[in-house]
Amino acid sequence: MVDSWLNKNLRTGLVWIASNPVSAIGGVLTVGGIILFMLFVLVFIAGGASINPYVGALGFLALPGLPITGIALVLIGKFIFRGKVEKEPFWIDQFNIRNEKKALKIFGATIFAFVAFVAVSGLQAASFMDSSRFCGQTCHSVMEPEAVAHANSGHMSTKCVSCHVGEGVEGAFIAKWRGAWQVISLNLDLYERPIPAPVETLPSSEDTCQKCHDTRRKHAKRMTLYTTYKDDENSSRLISAVQLNVGSSEEGAASGIHAHGSKDLQVRYYTNDPQRENIVWVEAKTPEGTRTFAKEGEIAPIIKKVRRTSKGRPIYTVKGTGNMRAMDCVDCHNRTGHNYKPLERLADELLEKGIVDPSLPYAKLVTIKALTAAGRYPKDRIEEMVKSEIVAVWPHEEDAEIIIQRITAEARKYLYPRMNIGWDSYKNQNRHVRDEGCFRCHNQRMKDEKGENLQQECAYCHETVADRIPFEQWQKKLYAGKERDKNAQAVN
Repeated sequence: MVDSWLNKNLRTGLVWIASNPVSAIGGVLTVGGIILFMLFVLVFIAGGASINPYVGALGFLALPGLPITGIALVLIGKFIFRGKVEKEPFWIDQFNIRNEKKALKIFGATIFAFVAFVAVSGLQAASFMDSSRFCGQTCHSVMEPEAVAHANSGHMSTKCVSCHVGEGVEGAFIAKWRGAWQVISLNLDLYERPIPAPVETLPSSEDTCQKCHDTRRKHAKRMTLYTTYKDDENSSRLISAVQLNVGSSEEGAASGIHAHGSKDLQVRYYTNDPQRENIVWVEAKTPEGTRTFAKEGEIAPIIKKVRRTSKGRPIYTVKGTGNMRAMDCVDCHNRTGHNYKPLERLADELLEKGIVDPSLPYAKLVTIKALTAAGRYPKDRIEEMVKSEIVAVWPHEEDAEIIIQRITAEARKYLYPRMNIGWDSYKNQNRHVRDEGCFRCHNQRMKDEKGENLQQECAYCHETVADRIPFEQWQKKLYAGKERDKNAQAVN
């Protein structure tokens, strides 16, 4: 062999590593893995919080495994080929490459190609795992109902991981660790039907909701209108108007609904059911002092351990089977990204949007019957059941077929018999029209040691301007108000 341009020690090491194909592959993995990890650390230091959490997880968890695997392959190769090779690299006999400089270039090019391939494929994998398509379709096929509900929500442009995966590498690692059991339960058909809301594992709203929503900002009062229809022959249109006092969570200026998330009003509660619907004990801490409220016969939970998140939020471990929690956004906004509309609310919206013509006789009542029938049968029979109700009442209606298709399309967004999901499968605690919502805490049974109830002043959060009044009466009220303003301006 020609004299090497490499020094003796480097040549000896190269010959030892590349003495067989298995060890040579291990060498590429080792060197390439070290280079990749060093590059990732530099990028992570420069990028910090802006880096995709899955990129961080892959970087810190997967990349160190490459050089470890590489070293293992080197040793395995030496063991497998012991005594079967000479003291020369395997490329001399198998590829007839005797020029060590050329061999080193090939070795270096192989490492470069490996680094480039792993970097690009890793970024693509992290980007795909970050997508809603991965969460709702590819990985979690049973999550179709949630994926469809998410696609029809106000958060449709928000990625699943933005709310369900905590901040940074730790959040991604915890999510994937918990996801390991989900994969097992999916393959062994052990998952619950319907899939329960992940109230136990949702990250703190400080890491999710409050990245986009600033609750500290003072919000002006907001008027919200709700249109409903009676189930009489004319489907009479009714208007409800509520003025919401959203307020602010700013310390020292907390007010309205958002005061629940302020440091001026720190609330923690104890519930004895997994979905946090039956709240039996509440503690409210304010600058004036601390008050506790409990339902009759309930006592304060015994705290065994408290750990805190990166933002300082407490996570409690208590004695018994209940759950103690510091209140945050998702305790009320529990279905904000996956809202399953109640049957009657959906019927009202179908009439309001003109999907079902409100002028048809008994339009609201027929729509409710059609939706109710659709919820009693497998998904492939939804259209059939809707059609049976529509045709029975409007047999001569020219647009009956279009109405049937539209109602069917809407019903399929919320009905999944295979997953035991019907009209009332998931509760929405943001309001208290159908579900308990605010009344989980603010009720007559929740009392302090003096027998006084937890505050139940509705006006603190909202003011009812109109309660299911006829649409014509609402119009007159509006026009009367505009007329008064016009006359006042004329006088001035």
